[in-house]
Amino acid sequence: MSKVINILTTIDTDRVVKDFPNPSKDQNKPTGIGHNYGYMVATGTTINSGQGTGDLDFNALVGDVVRSFATSGSDNFEAAVLLYGMPKFSGEEVLSPFLYKTFTKSTVVAGSPESPLPAKIVDEKFWFYQADVVDKGTEGYEMRFALYTRDITTGQPVLLGYYYWDPTIRVAG
Repeated sequence: MSKVINILTTIDTDRVVKDFPNPSKDQNKPTGIGHNYGYMVATGTTINSGQGTGDLDFNALVGDVVRSFATSGSDNFEAAVLLYGMPKFSGEEVLSPFLYKTFTKSTVVAGSPESPLPAKIVDEKFWFYQADVVDKGTEGYEMRFALYTRDITTGQPVLLGYYYWDPTIRVAG
């Protein structure tokens, strides 16, 4: 039976900014970072290893759907990441091209500024990259993201630059 596999990636933006203060400003040539700058958690599948690390290894079957989304360690409050591409770079073609998807769905939010309860139900837009698992094998892909930091005079988010790292997916027959 096909399933949806959700992958949440959290980027340690404080460390990325400190270690890569002058990243690429070209979205087609992002700056590469190591696997120790991001942490991946997957649900909806069996994890082989690496849950909560930058080296997530999980099982998928042909017909499954993979959804990927990202945030900063501050929940995009102080620094923000915006996932903007997930192109294949090595191995077999096990995933269809990742496509940007947006869905509006009811969700739960805090009931008031003073207390989270009772909660309110509101419509919210959810977005992520989504691909179908189309074949067995192993594929390496890039997780490309833009990193925004706050301007110290205006407090508004400004683009610092573009980054990527390269996770792998393995698909059984």
